[in-house]
Amino acid sequence: MNKKVLIITGAGLAIGFAEALIYYNLGKNSKNEKFKLQMPKGAELLKTAGIIVATSLATAALSNILENAITDTSELKPAIA
Repeated sequence: MNKKVLIITGAGLAIGFAEALIYYNLGKNSKNEKFKLQMPKGAELLKTAGIIVATSLATAALSNILENAITDTSELKPAIA
């Protein structure tokens, strides 16, 4: 597997997990006066992790496809004047 894909996937996992925890806690604390940091448990944690893995892989794949499309140019030939 391409190093760039691994880097993008890893970064996506880290950022995606942090983002998911923020949204989870915003939802859990919406009716509370005092904010309490919580972690999803059991099946909810597994579902969240699955979504994060899937979106991170999709982001890495799309980034790789777009980068290859942009950098794969035909050989440049000098223009004849």
